[in-house]
Amino acid sequence: MSRKEKIARRLCEMDFLQGADNVYRTPDFIVKQKLSISVSHQGDAHSVSIDTYYARTERRDADYEFAFQFRDKIDGKRIKSGTYLREYVE
Repeated sequence: MSRKEKIARRLCEMDFLQGADNVYRTPDFIVKQKLSISVSHQGDAHSVSIDTYYARTERRDADYEFAFQFRDKIDGKRIKSGTYLREYVE
């Protein structure tokens, strides 16, 4: 297996990248955001973020550093939303 195949496979296996619209990190967590728009029966719309907080581990930090090595600000930034749901993963 070539180095490129190992890297591509590795990116595909990073849990915090699966289905993510945005990924950023805090001092304790790597956070995956899945964003959507919710529309009420009255036609009002608001943004919804489903956030998964992954505990920072040595492996996840190394994966994150690799995945986002070309970002100007490596920690990224949260995209604001009107409503959010949180899930925590060890």
